[in-house]
This record gives sequence, structure tokens and C-alpha cells, in this order.
Amino acid sequence: MRVLVFLALALFSSTVMAQATSWIPFENANGHVLIKVEVAGIESYAMIDSGSQVNALNLSFAEHHELEFDSNKRIKIQGAHDVQDRRIYRDVPTKLLGLDLDMELVGLELGGKHVSLLLGAPLLNQFILQFDYPNSRLRFANPGTFNLEETANLEMRPQDGSGRPLVKVNFNDEAERWVLLDTGNSGGLYLHRNFATTQNWLERFPVMEGVSRGVNASKDVELFQLPLFGFGPYKLEDIVVIVPSEGSPADFGNRYSNIGSRMKGVEVNGILGYDILKHFILTIDYRNGRGHIYVPQ
Repeated sequence: MRVLVFLALALFSSTVMAQATSWIPFENANGHVLIKVEVAGIESYAMIDSGSQVNALNLSFAEHHELEFDSNKRIKIQGAHDVQDRRIYRDVPTKLLGLDLDMELVGLELGGKHVSLLLGAPLLNQFILQFDYPNSRLRFANPGTFNLEETANLEMRPQDGSGRPLVKVNFNDEAERWVLLDTGNSGGLYLHRNFATTQNWLERFPVMEGVSRGVNASKDVELFQLPLFGFGPYKLEDIVVIVPSEGSPADFGNRYSNIGSRMKGVEVNGILGYDILKHFILTIDYRNGRGHIYVPQ
């Protein structure tokens, strides 16, 4: 995949840069952003997931370390491919960014035992985050640290009802749609099948079959290459697009969300993940729905 640079804006002055936190290295685990944390005194990793409406405890981690926490509530959570009935755990002792916290977390199966937490919108919408994907580092900043109101070069908005970041992108200079900007998704573009069929892409471009694996379920999918993709001021070539196979619907706006919450506003046509974000330094204001990207020199 080749990146065509049409515009790069100078976002930060040296004064503004000094106001942000120090850079925190992150691990790139198959496209997932992981930072070091402690849970119940155990060193582990937390996944930064802007596509999640909840903060979560990895049940595999808790079981492996024989940890038990109080729980007196349950909620239904929309997973990647199915609905899950999950417990809410209270007062989980967590050390994050040098702070000692007692967190309320939804219990989810997140895979490997080295990941303890998933950090979603309830935490992320309190900060401005800057992801330096090429150098595998990120930093947190208080609202107002970066002047994104004037310098933003992504058309974004927070999703009504969840606060998760939506971004408007351009598909092959043929259509513009809103997608979920998802730092917890390891793919590139995962789109509604009906959107792809409306554009006749499944007939115009060669298609391959595959399988998309969620935490608790898998779905048959089809893949094709989109010749041109517009993300802010940049154009990317030959992007791999994934769509559910015919008869395999998927929910693109509500992964790890409380199905009792009301999602309204613009239609979400897909998910934008790591395979696109990996080229950029991304600065994102979750609360106000603003973002900026550029390719480092």
C-alpha cells in the first residue's frame, strides 16, 4: 500500500508540545495498541480501544492469576459478532499513568493472559490522545492542550450516545461515508456489505474469501482491494477492504457497547483500523470529535 501525500499541516508549536505528557511506548500486538499497567499489583498490559463503549477486565487474565472482584450487576454487551451477557466488576485496583485507581470494569474474554484491561470511551473521552504509530508511542493530554479547533484536518464527530470517534472518509473518489475510528481494530477497512454492493465493488474488483475472528465468534468475509482511499488530506492506494459474506451481517457501530444505550445520529458504514492508522501520527479529541493526522518525515 502506498501513501500519496497531498498536504501536511504543522500542528504543534514547541510551547504546546511541552504541555503534553511524556511519550509512553506501546506494544504493537498484531495491530492492537498495548500500554503497561498494573492490576491488583500484577504487571500487565491494557489495550487502547476507541471502538469500545466500555472499560473491561480480561477474564482470562483474572482466571490465570486467580483474582476475584465484587460484582452485583450484569449488562448485555454487543461483541464483534454477537451479544454477550456480562458481569460488571467493582473496585478493581489499577495503576494507570502513575495513578492508583479503583475501576469499574465489564468482564470480557479478550484473549491472551498478558492483557488485563481494555480501555474504551469512558476513559479516553476525558483526554486528548496522540498516537505516533510509526514510532510505537503515545501520550495523553488534558482538553485544550492542542488547538485542534483550528488545526484539525479530519472531519470528525463523536457518536451520539457513546462518544466514540466517527470520521468521514472518501472511497475511490466515488462516495463519502462515516466510519468508526477504531484503535482496537487490527484491520484496515471493514465495511457494510450493502454499501460495497451499492457501489458495485464486489463485481468490479477481484474478491477473495476469508474469516474474521472476534473474541467469541467468527464470521465468513470477503476481501477486495480499493484503488483509492481518502483519509483527511491524504490519499492511500490499494487498501484491503473486508465485508461480511452474503448472509453474515455484522454490527459496525456498537462493538463492546451496552445494547440498552441509544445509538442515534449519522449512519456508521464501517470501521477504520490499524492497517490505515499505522502510517500516521494521529491526534484525537474524543469529547469534541476533532482529529489531525500527518506523516512524520
